[in-house]
Amino acid sequence: MDKEAFVQLGFQSYNYKKEVALGILMGLAIMGIGSLILAFFNQLGFVKIVLLPSEVFLTIILYLLVAVMEEVLFRGYILRKLMRSIDIHWALIISSMIFALMHAMNPHASWIGLANIFLSGILLGLGFIYTQNLWFPIALHFSWNLFQSFFGFNVSGEDTYTIIEWNRLENNILNGGDFGFEGSLLCIAMQ
Repeated sequence: MDKEAFVQLGFQSYNYKKEVALGILMGLAIMGIGSLILAFFNQLGFVKIVLLPSEVFLTIILYLLVAVMEEVLFRGYILRKLMRSIDIHWALIISSMIFALMHAMNPHASWIGLANIFLSGILLGLGFIYTQNLWFPIALHFSWNLFQSFFGFNVSGEDTYTIIEWNRLENNILNGGDFGFEGSLLCIAMQ
């Protein structure tokens, strides 16, 4: 649209393997540790494991597409354009607010959920600003959503396939309820 090469959105090839690995590990760690903490405090009770290879594959494809599309739009385009015209801090805040507002109509959205999505927009934006690449934000966004789903949570209010099934004793702001881990106070603390 702007007559720039697609690679200029943030797809430079330097350090991409390291950035992808770090993003995936960070998403896995946040969701894994968060799940363990909630289980330790009896917010989640283990039910069973359901491993369906075709569902695993489709879920990976879904969240890979979501991560690429949202990161290209919010970090590669909106944040990058704002950084060229206003102060970098304001660019980060504005792009993260837009990112959160785009999730406001999701099922079970709450102020805690939107605050967490805003904070994740800050985290993803900082990754983009630091690396000037989309590899880390895409990998983190992908693994955040993927492991949130696999570990038994809704993702931004959307009910998707899970490998680990939990029983929530009640929906509350500690476990995120029907919005998922992103609707929890624990998610705020872990970001």
